[in-house]
Amino acid sequence: MKNSLRRKIFRMNIMLITVALLLFTVIGIYQVRRYANLMEETSRTQNAVIMDTMSGSMRDMATESFQKYVVSEAKIFDGEFWTMRHDLEILASQVQMVLEEPSAYSPVEVPLPSEADAGQLTLQLLYSDRADQEDERLKEQILRVGGLRNMMLEIVGGSETLLDCMVSLPGGASIIVDRTPESKVGQDGKPMPYNADKRPWYVGAMVHKKPYFTPVNKDNYFDSYEVMAGVPVYVDGELAAVCGGSVLMESLADIISGAKLGEYTDTCLINENGIIIYSSRTEGELGMKGVELKSLLEGSNADLVTMVSEALKGDTGFSLMEVDGKETYIAYAPIDTLGWTMLLSISQEDLNATAYLLAEQTDDVMEESITELRSNEGRTVITTLFIAALMLVFAAFLSLIYSNRLVSPIKRMTLRVSEMKGDDMSFQVEDVLLTGDEIEVLARAFANMSEKMRGYVHEIVEITSEKQRLDTELSVAAEIQVNMLPNQFPAFPDRSEFNLCAVMDPAKEVGGDFYDYFLIDDDHLALVMADVSGKGVPAALFMVISKTLIKNVTLSGLYEGPAEILADVNDRLCEGNEDSMFVTAWLGILTISTGDLVSACAGHEYPVFYRKDRGFVLERDPHGLAMGAMEGSRYRSAGWHLDPGDMLFLYTDGVPEANNSSQELFGMERTMAALDRSMEAARDQAGPEGLDLKIFLATLRGQIDEFAGDAPQFDDMTMMCVEYRGSGQRAGEENEQQTG
Repeated sequence: MKNSLRRKIFRMNIMLITVALLLFTVIGIYQVRRYANLMEETSRTQNAVIMDTMSGSMRDMATESFQKYVVSEAKIFDGEFWTMRHDLEILASQVQMVLEEPSAYSPVEVPLPSEADAGQLTLQLLYSDRADQEDERLKEQILRVGGLRNMMLEIVGGSETLLDCMVSLPGGASIIVDRTPESKVGQDGKPMPYNADKRPWYVGAMVHKKPYFTPVNKDNYFDSYEVMAGVPVYVDGELAAVCGGSVLMESLADIISGAKLGEYTDTCLINENGIIIYSSRTEGELGMKGVELKSLLEGSNADLVTMVSEALKGDTGFSLMEVDGKETYIAYAPIDTLGWTMLLSISQEDLNATAYLLAEQTDDVMEESITELRSNEGRTVITTLFIAALMLVFAAFLSLIYSNRLVSPIKRMTLRVSEMKGDDMSFQVEDVLLTGDEIEVLARAFANMSEKMRGYVHEIVEITSEKQRLDTELSVAAEIQVNMLPNQFPAFPDRSEFNLCAVMDPAKEVGGDFYDYFLIDDDHLALVMADVSGKGVPAALFMVISKTLIKNVTLSGLYEGPAEILADVNDRLCEGNEDSMFVTAWLGILTISTGDLVSACAGHEYPVFYRKDRGFVLERDPHGLAMGAMEGSRYRSAGWHLDPGDMLFLYTDGVPEANNSSQELFGMERTMAALDRSMEAARDQAGPEGLDLKIFLATLRGQIDEFAGDAPQFDDMTMMCVEYRGSGQRAGEENEQQTG
């Protein structure tokens, strides 16, 4: 395609650039003349000003600029370690959550280090000499911490200085992320032991019970030196893990060496005890050879010892003293995160020499520039004006010709497309559009598109009709699901020993949450609260199966308690469960005459009891695996007692995990407070028959909706409350009936 649209656009751009060059040329000529005059005037006075003010302002410049520079560099260095500590503290908080609520996090296998991963950022598992690798609790902790894999990889991968990060458990296991897995494999091909509890970062964090930075120490696997940090993790007051990370001294050297002001300044880093951690000098009073530790507080230079003592108090300052036989300026500033101090030094001789040399070189350069500018100024102006005039005429001529050729067919195509409407969706390629370039290709594409659009309209009509049919069927399915759940309240009007109310609001048209209640016999009431994995139609179908199985197995009378019932239902749900769906459930059986309640939990939320003397209390019952997750799972029963006036509140995770537009969770703390306010509302409107549980649940839901605001409902939300009134009133009514 010789006359392509791309070439036409290219020619137009050349024309526009030509005009732009003309404008810049005019501005350039003006700037050249103005700059030449300014340079000449400036050069005449600059050296005199520099030399006149050099001696008087040298101390002020050193005091102000030097001090500001060392403070800014100390902040940069402090920022590196603050980020390191911040990342480790966030990791520690996540580890604490995983260890406190392991069932709420998915397990992830942590592989042993492999030489095949050499040079790659990988997650690895190491054991200490004393670790019991068969300990089931330790295995479970490793799997749960392994779920933080992506976070640990991001911490190390996103840092330019952090060498590694790790989570070490008291049981002797360490989950590590770094780029050198091959260093942890011995000659026998097996992982080498890693005794984290003997490393200073682990011991320091454990002893201080807070984030701890170590002095310089040798790396566990390489012949190099590093600074490490440790952050302890506590669960129920006990040390549950220590999160750590390290930075090589080589990386520190790169950061600190960047703080030097040219070749004459030296940088020194000292810890809280005055010991040199790093120095750009290798000799002298501020020098450091290799990793040899030297304390500046133990030197013979009294002025230097005094200055270091003041610097270690955490202040910034500036001093002029004799160091290594030379008068030397030293500025210092604290590194708050580490408790260390940065020193920046330059001899008075070097500082003055630098200033005088700068003035001399500046003068020479300025004189040469002025001479060159004046010699070329005239020729540059004449040449620029001549070229600009030619380019202006040429650009105007070409712009007029090619703009007409380019716009004409496009206008015609635009007009024809705008006329396409209603049933007339055809587009014909006219002669004016046969340009032999991309415009012709576009016109033919429009013609093909118009043919297809007529077919698309027909398809859209059919698709819309099918969607309306599916929406209707889904609405019917939602109504069927609601009708499957008992929703007539009061549930048992003839039973005055207890009162019960429940509500289920799916996040989609149909959901996976469900509740159930039914009398096993005259003295036993079964209570069910469950949550199926996922949402929508698949969850609803699995919900129907789960609800039916739980009720049928409970009413079969073949099992003694809720734990055995859940175990049987779990095995039935595992059969043919190819999609690996599961359901969390809480099943309780209340003995109506005594108030005794026996329950079992398959990975569901903890129940909340209302006690007359204590208010609402979250009770932690034994948890088992969700049903359908693994065949053969077993569950443990828990026993409770309800006194007259007590209440049981059951719910799904849609209540505490409701979030607002800021992605903030409602949480259990707000849930417990909302329960208290709902109880007050129910009491205020209580009738002669006692609390109105519908008002109780409606008030609770209203508080959740107020918190969520405009945020859409993320998960199904199901709640049930049971008020126990005691068997005395029931027995009295039966006696009256018998007497009558």
